[in-house]
Amino acid sequence: MQVKTIKHRRFDEEANREYKIPVSFFNTIRNDPMSLYDTAYKFIRHHIDREVPRLKELMEYYQAQNEIKRWSGSPNPMNAHNQVASGFARYITNIRVGYFLGNDIQYKIVDDDGQDKTLADKIKELLKGYNDSSDTPYVDEMLKKDLSITGRAYDLVYVNEGETTLNLAKVDPTTVFVVYDDSIKARPLFAVRYYQTGVLDEQLQEQYEIYTDNALYRYHSDGGVPETNSPEQAVVFDGEEPLFFGRVPLTEYKNNDERTGDWEPELDQMDALDKAISTMANFQEDFNDAAMVITGKFADMTDPVYALDKNGNKIIGKDGKPIILEPAHPRVNSHNRMFYLKPYVMQTALNGERQIVAPSLQYVTKQYDSAGWSTYTNFLINEIHKYTNTPNVNDPNFASNASGVAMSYKLWGSDQERKIQESLYKCGLHARLSACLSYWDKINAIPGTNNVEDLVGMIDPNFDPNLPKNDDATAQLIQTLASVPGLNSLQTLREIEEKITGVTADAEQQRVDDEREHELRQASDYDNGATGIGKVFATGDRAEVDNQQQGD
Repeated sequence: MQVKTIKHRRFDEEANREYKIPVSFFNTIRNDPMSLYDTAYKFIRHHIDREVPRLKELMEYYQAQNEIKRWSGSPNPMNAHNQVASGFARYITNIRVGYFLGNDIQYKIVDDDGQDKTLADKIKELLKGYNDSSDTPYVDEMLKKDLSITGRAYDLVYVNEGETTLNLAKVDPTTVFVVYDDSIKARPLFAVRYYQTGVLDEQLQEQYEIYTDNALYRYHSDGGVPETNSPEQAVVFDGEEPLFFGRVPLTEYKNNDERTGDWEPELDQMDALDKAISTMANFQEDFNDAAMVITGKFADMTDPVYALDKNGNKIIGKDGKPIILEPAHPRVNSHNRMFYLKPYVMQTALNGERQIVAPSLQYVTKQYDSAGWSTYTNFLINEIHKYTNTPNVNDPNFASNASGVAMSYKLWGSDQERKIQESLYKCGLHARLSACLSYWDKINAIPGTNNVEDLVGMIDPNFDPNLPKNDDATAQLIQTLASVPGLNSLQTLREIEEKITGVTADAEQQRVDDEREHELRQASDYDNGATGIGKVFATGDRAEVDNQQQGD
């Protein structure tokens, strides 16, 4: 059977390859820095040559530097050549990021057996401090942005030198990759980050970092990425640092199994839309600068320029007429808004009859099917919205007063993708939390002897899609649920109220506890004669009355 291949690919066939090596091979090189770099460099070279071009082109689309910017346009240099790039990619990505992570991820600490509340409280305290100091909500949003654009994203858990506080950073996907083992589980073996340093374009050095589950290896080479076939001879090993994360601390997140962006499959439609809009822009500009065709004679003509002798007399030619150096021509000024024409007499060649030609003036333009253009562009816009599962807020049927069921159907496709992406994002969060908990366990920040995977299992990340709010409907729902005894816990009702008040259920519980404690303390003070009239009876002291003003 003949295998048919795609003739025209937008990206290299190897542009989205996942890197894997056998565990047995990795174990032979993991403790040898130069052998490890030699293997890593093969992937670096592939990453630079085959994968980075795709990532950079997708990022260019997000910045509205679309393929239309390379469009050659009309071969006539006098024609307009507009290159109008749409911002569709940015629009879709920003909608997806806001919908997915517009509300911060909430981490619930679940203690199933209820026996170790101290441990749960400690994890909660550590995690809150880490999220606050590392600004994880912002990092999560930037990770989702990279996922939407390139289909992959990376974060790094690290500790600054001389500190014990954990930090989190998003890493540029064009400068990093992870190498996995060749098992079905595909466990990460090591990760590579490479970047250039220097003063503008001078003193360039390429820096390399290789992360394993227990060490960080640093290297550098002068002049950027080495082109030699023997990279171990061009690179300098700078040193090794121990890591205490129990796993590779550089985590890869996937947007889907194919590692494609949210709008990547619709690039052809976007290019077609850009070309349609650019063509219309060119037509409008060419229409304004259309050529003028004039029939007849100009009433305002210049005098001919004759050849003169040294005395200033006209020189007569062989035909007995003065020699004309520059014939008379119409006085045409493109800035004039009015031209004066007159008829002229034309003699026919057949019988010598004379014919008067009436003057005329008109522009030469081509007709453009504006209705067809509008239909075509609207078709492309709707196709992009449909196949990227992005709601079209300009759709007249997408109304703010639509019922909840109608809005749910509009967002049905988005919710299907969101569910898949949420599951994959939780996998990345699991790896991040595993690195954090393993480190905290190593430095004895968590009491007792613990299994890190069990600790990770106690943390439940909750995603709350960011949708337009209907506070009235939510308030009515709370009243309905609260009116049925035993139907919902107070905690559940407070979690629903959070969507209106913005106060988390835990914070609301803390407020209630504080108010109750304050009321009990006041009642106790009164009963013990510390305040109020009770103090008079308890101590026998005279009650103090403020001095009244005269006349009161």
